[in-house]
Amino acid sequence: MRNSIKIFIYICVIGLLSACSLKQETYDTNTYAIDFKVIQSFKNSAKTIYVENPNVNKSFNSNSIFYTTKAYSFEEYALNRWIDKPSSMLHNNIAQTLETSNIFKNVLKEKSEIKFDYMLKTNVVSLYNSIESNNSFAVLSIKFDLVSNGEVLKTYTYNKKVLSQGNKPYDFVVAMNKAFEEVASDLNFQIYNLIK
Repeated sequence: MRNSIKIFIYICVIGLLSACSLKQETYDTNTYAIDFKVIQSFKNSAKTIYVENPNVNKSFNSNSIFYTTKAYSFEEYALNRWIDKPSSMLHNNIAQTLETSNIFKNVLKEKSEIKFDYMLKTNVVSLYNSIESNNSFAVLSIKFDLVSNGEVLKTYTYNKKVLSQGNKPYDFVVAMNKAFEEVASDLNFQIYNLIK
């Protein structure tokens, strides 16, 4: 009886040690950024603009990258994520695009003691990957309000559907950055023509 208890204990210890040595298989997560550059230069005005933090539809304002293969159904990529929330990445990129465009003397990302002449409000409605009959598209729906003295001067609305070079998440990210470049380039041109 005593030997059978010892054998049972040995079996339990060996079982525990072998279970602890089993490794779970891990997968690397790919992280991507919304990062677009617009190379435009306009005549500098003496005006200042405040770029408000973008309002991104709560469904899309997370680190998850979403895709759809059929209407009304969205899924997130398991191993592919945004490096930061889209609202944060867009805020930096839009402000930088306005700075490099040279339209304004000052571009503010935060409210401060400095008075500003204009405010740019951004509202992102859609930001996802649409997969349709073996083609992948970056779908972007975005609206900008240019505000002065508490009143909306002009609203700019863009609905983009850019074909990706492939069906991988990276191809979608490249297409989405291209969509943002096209939008930012046109937005700069429109704002410049409005305020010059």
